[in-house]
Amino acid sequence: MRIPSLLCAALVLGANAQAQAKDQSPWYLQFGLGGVFTTEAEDVVGGSVGFDPGFTTGVAIGRTFELDERLDFDAEAELFYQYWTVDEGDLLNIPSAVDDDAKTFALMLNGTLDWAFTPQYSVYGGLGLGYAKEIEYAAWDSGNLSIDDNEGVAFQARLGMGYNLGGTYDFRFGYRFFKTETLDIENTTTGQVDELDVSQHSLECGFRWGL
Repeated sequence: MRIPSLLCAALVLGANAQAQAKDQSPWYLQFGLGGVFTTEAEDVVGGSVGFDPGFTTGVAIGRTFELDERLDFDAEAELFYQYWTVDEGDLLNIPSAVDDDAKTFALMLNGTLDWAFTPQYSVYGGLGLGYAKEIEYAAWDSGNLSIDDNEGVAFQARLGMGYNLGGTYDFRFGYRFFKTETLDIENTTTGQVDELDVSQHSLECGFRWGL
């Protein structure tokens, strides 16, 4: 009597586990951390100004839409922050500069295609559009220099690889290109306006888990 009962219990538990696996939530949470490298600013106060590397961090919540057995589409909202500094040598060429801090804080809406070429490994690529609530370049926002508007539209593109750690846990490593709209630097004494047009390149690691 015990053996049939145990077999029945095992079958029921197995069926429940299989059903739960099929009914896994499509929602996920993701955290990322990386290093950022900024392109040189050209034709601004100080001439050609370079930047030292910095760091990035972001947190996103999203939903996965299964397109077929191997291809998924992820739609997510992300809070993204990055910090870096003006090169110390170039900072001296900006007459009123005291602080070398530079940073952005943005809310991004991203769309990403994720292709699993094995059960554990995948590649992804996607685009994002959002709004940078805070864009700071302290070196050009001091003395008689002023950045008129420190917020604006932001754009990004991402490409990388994913590795499934088991269950709903994934590790991701990739590249991110990030850019905000051009900023105007005004010399309040002379009235001259220069355009600050730079972009950021990041290498980052991410950890994702299903909710």
